[in-house]
Order: sequence, then structure tokens, then C-alpha cells
Amino acid sequence: LLGGQLELTEALFRETDALQAEWEQDLEAGERKAAIEDWAKSRRRFLEARARAQGRLRPKQLNGPSCSEGCTGGNLRQTAAPARIGKLPELTLPQFDGEVLKFPTFWAQFEASVHADTELDDATKFAYLLSNTTGRALGAIAGIPITAANYPQAVDILQKRFGRPKIVARAHLLALWKAPECREMTRQGIQTLVDEITKQLRCLAAMGKDPHAGELPWSEALMPGLKEKFPRKLQRAWDLKVGSGPESEDNLEKFLEFAQLQADSLSPPDEFSPEASREEKGGEATRKELKNARKKGRDRVTSSAAALVTSVQRVCPFCEGDHDVTGCQRFLDAGYSARMRMSREKGVCYKCLKTGHRARECRTSRSCGVDGCRQPHHQLLHPPSTGKPSRPPGPDQAHQSLLAARSEPGGCLQTVRARAYGPDGNHVVVNCLFDTGAEVSFIRKDVAEVLGLTGSHERCRFATLGGRVGPERKWRRVEFRLGAVGGSGQAETSTPVQALAIPQNLRGDSG
Repeated sequence: LLGGQLELTEALFRETDALQAEWEQDLEAGERKAAIEDWAKSRRRFLEARARAQGRLRPKQLNGPSCSEGCTGGNLRQTAAPARIGKLPELTLPQFDGEVLKFPTFWAQFEASVHADTELDDATKFAYLLSNTTGRALGAIAGIPITAANYPQAVDILQKRFGRPKIVARAHLLALWKAPECREMTRQGIQTLVDEITKQLRCLAAMGKDPHAGELPWSEALMPGLKEKFPRKLQRAWDLKVGSGPESEDNLEKFLEFAQLQADSLSPPDEFSPEASREEKGGEATRKELKNARKKGRDRVTSSAAALVTSVQRVCPFCEGDHDVTGCQRFLDAGYSARMRMSREKGVCYKCLKTGHRARECRTSRSCGVDGCRQPHHQLLHPPSTGKPSRPPGPDQAHQSLLAARSEPGGCLQTVRARAYGPDGNHVVVNCLFDTGAEVSFIRKDVAEVLGLTGSHERCRFATLGGRVGPERKWRRVEFRLGAVGGSGQAETSTPVQALAIPQNLRGDSG
């Protein structure tokens, strides 16, 4: 009796399903989508009820004829494999909107959950497909009647329009070109860009289109454009690294590894530093924190204890030379109006003459000082006074002002430019700061990484000339060589130096 009722119910459901499909064709796009989703839920409930009914019938069918008809317990055998009984699994599939890069993931999940399910008929699969597509994807198959015969056609349309390997590969390449640029040396910015590029390259490799394979890998064509998306400082550090190394090292794969190392170097310097706990709490210090730090009397250790401090040469925003703005002859030769115009065009902060931030975000707090001026602008942007020459301070006058400003906390130190050499032949032009009162030499951590310097860690505690003792820190002792800037470029003509690699923004604790 139950079997007959089940057959009758299935016949009625098939007729209803056909009528539903005809009715849906007369609806507008929005109404059709809602009707398809509602009917998909009804179809799911029917399939669950049918599975439960079949589960009750199956034991009787497997037992065969009853014992009253002459069967003995010994010849009862179950010959059919049990089928899935109970509720169908909940389908939590992603919505596919027609974005090519999302199709491989969408189809992989849909195929595993619906397309490959042998207990679902094609009409049901078609309903699921429609209910999980939106936008351009839904528009591609929305006009096709929801029948079992049309399901393969709908799948073929989606795969040809959004899943062809050539289309997907082009979409990945386009995503590489559209990757957001990173202009500042920040950990998050560099890490995000490295992750985005690496993700697209891995997807291409998974499709059998490895960018790094072949005699002339097409990653060579990608290299110039992708490299330009990174900060200028990182680009120059890379050029210096590979300039004297083997040609095989200059490729996209090695560049991304180098960029990853640079991002890691911008992490908290070490577990003992105040910067470490500050970054864990959520980013850079606020202006209020900096003000409180000054009130507590925190001094920069490098201002009086460093015998050697090195830095990668910055790129002048006006002429792209190996010097700061204060050493740019083009800028120094210009008048006041021209300097202001050049600063605006290049986005240079008028307080410190550096790029990467606006004047209201600048942490420089000293005033101009030229002719007693107390305005916050830089000395080289001091406006001409009435009755005096209209030319702003020249290089000599500006240099004297800068030295005076730098010496306010406790005197100025001698500096000289030199070329630092690493163990693998890497070399970079650096600024050396000499302090005759220091007992140990230092090198900036990021410069040490550019040179590929390694060594053992040491625990150190430093005292400033004022008698303040900083906290114990753990730094790496490295060895490199220093030579003349205009030398032959050979490390053999240089002098060996041992130094501790310290982070750039290091502050001492006054206790």
C-alpha cells in the first residue's frame, strides 16, 4: 500500500514540477529567481520525505517472501546495498556572480555537492544551479526552461563563458596588473602586495601555466610592472642587492622573497623593545603617546651612544639623485616660489621636506629658526623678508641651520659617506655617524639585511651621556667592510667593521 502511494505521489510531483517550470517562464527576472528558490526548497522537502518512505519500504523488500510462504531462516539473504536514508545534506554553496576568478572555486564546490550527486535528478540540479547564481552568471542561463534535458546545456554555457582556461588565465594576469600599489615602507602594505601577487601566480601554476618555467619565463615580462608597485626604497635596495650578484638571482620569484624579508624586517624589532608591544596593541603610536614619551624623558640611544649608524640612500623626489632634498642642487638653486611649487607638485612635506605624509601628520616639532622665525616650515622654505634679498637660505646657510637644530638636544656629530660591503659581494652607499664617546658600533637592521649580514645575538644594555640606562635588549652582532664611495667597488680595498644591528626607530628607556 505504501509503495503504491509513493508512486502516485511521485507522478503528481513530476506533473507539478513541469507546471512550475512553465509558470516560471512568464515571470520577470526578480520574481522568477524568488519562485525558483521557493520551489527548490519544496523540491528538497519532497526528496527528503521520499527518502524516508523508501527507507521504510526497503527492509521489507530485502527480506523477500514471508516465512508463511515456505521460507526458512537459513535462506534469507540481503542482496541489495543499503541506500542513503534520511535528510539530504544542507547545501551551503557560494553565490557565483559571473566574476571569472571565482568560477573555479564555485564549480569545485557545486560539482562535489550537487553535480556529482547521483541521487539528484538533473532538474533538481538545475534548480540548485539557478538558485546559486546571480548577476551575469544568472543572466546567462535564466531564460532556459528548468528541465532535466536542459541542465547539461546550462552547465556548458557557464563553463564556456566563465571557466575556459584561457579566460581564467587572462583574468589572473589582469588581477596582477591591477594589484594595489604600495608606496610606503610599511609591514602591512608590503605584505598585502606580496600576498596578492603570490596568490595569482599560484593560481596560474595550478592551471599548468607556471610563470617561472621555460627558457624565457613570462614572469620576466611581469617583473618590471610588478616591481614598480613596491616602495621606491625597496626597489633601490633590490637593485643594489642584485647589481653585483649573479644574473640568475634577478627574477620575480627571488624579488618576492626579498620583499617578504623586507616586510618581516618591519615587524616588531625584538621581544624586548617598546615598539613590539605597541604594534601588538594595534599599530603606530598616537601623537598623545609621543608627547607623553617626551615628557618621560626618553632619548634616542643613537644620538649619543652610536659610533656608527648606516642608512640606505634615499631618492631625491626632485632629481632622483642619491641624496636628500637638502642636498639637491636643483632645489637649492630655485627661488622661494619655485621651491614651494616643486614641493607641492612632488607631495613633499613643508615641515621636514620628506615624502610619504602630509604636513599635519608630520612628527617634526621644531620651528624654522631663520632670522628668529618660529613658524613650523622648513628652513629652505622660509619666505623672503621685506627689504632683504628674495632668495631663501642657500645651501651653506641652510646647512648651518640644520646643524644648529640637530645640536639642540646635545651637540652635533661628524658624518661621512662610505660604501658598505656584505659577505656575498653586495654593497650599498651609507651615511656613517661618528661618536668618539661610544664604546660600540651600530648598523641599522634593514641595511644589514640588504647586505645579507648574519651573526650571533647578544644581550646588551646601553647608557647615554646623561647617565640614563636603557632596558636590556637582544641584538645581532654582524661583520662587514667599509670603503670609499668612489672606490673600485671591490671589498678587498675596504676596512672590516664589527657592529650591532639595531632597528631604525630605537628609543631608550629612562626608567
